[in-house]
Amino acid sequence: MLKPKRKITKKEIKRDPFLESIFAFKEHINQKKQIYTKVIIGVLAVFILGYLYTNNQSSNSEAAETLISKAMVYIDLGDNDNAMIYLQEVIDEHGNTDAGLNANYYLGRMYFITGNYEMALPHFERYAKKGKNPLLSTSTYQGLVSIYKLKQDLTNAIKYQKISRDKANSREEKAWVSLGLAELTLANGDKNGAIKLISGVLENFEDNFDLKQKAEEINGKINAGYQG
Repeated sequence: MLKPKRKITKKEIKRDPFLESIFAFKEHINQKKQIYTKVIIGVLAVFILGYLYTNNQSSNSEAAETLISKAMVYIDLGDNDNAMIYLQEVIDEHGNTDAGLNANYYLGRMYFITGNYEMALPHFERYAKKGKNPLLSTSTYQGLVSIYKLKQDLTNAIKYQKISRDKANSREEKAWVSLGLAELTLANGDKNGAIKLISGVLENFEDNFDLKQKAEEINGKINAGYQG
């Protein structure tokens, strides 16, 4: 005859190691529910904000590219007034995009060509700080050098000439910029610094007639006691 099975009490169930771990986990979850809920909400919020930010950046870039394309059309047509309006709009509305930075260069260049150097200066400086296109950057640095020379601010002219030299796209370009730097250095009263720059070019470009001719021209100024 089969004996009746002994009933397992609730107390004994709780003493079971596996069940005890489950009960402990549930109790922990209940106690920390608010904290976990906040963490989950926080993670979701970060994800959603990141997604919205990325979409917004993409939308801004597209809008900026559309505006700068319109500006380029007007530049090609010789309609500088409308071109400048669109370039300024790109800067105002989408200044942190690549197109917005490029707009600073093009607007600065338009002001520079017309002789409005004070208006060109801040646009060139913005592009010099954050611009990414090497060709536009080279032109920007030289524009800044020219403006600061006209303002008789040789300190800043030398600063941007050095940046231009350091970021030159070829050895020959670097040599030409170095000779320009030698002229600025001489004008600033540093004769030895100018000689050093010229010597560096002559040592590396003995067979380049144009560079040698320019170097000798600056040497002539030094020997003649050039005072700026």
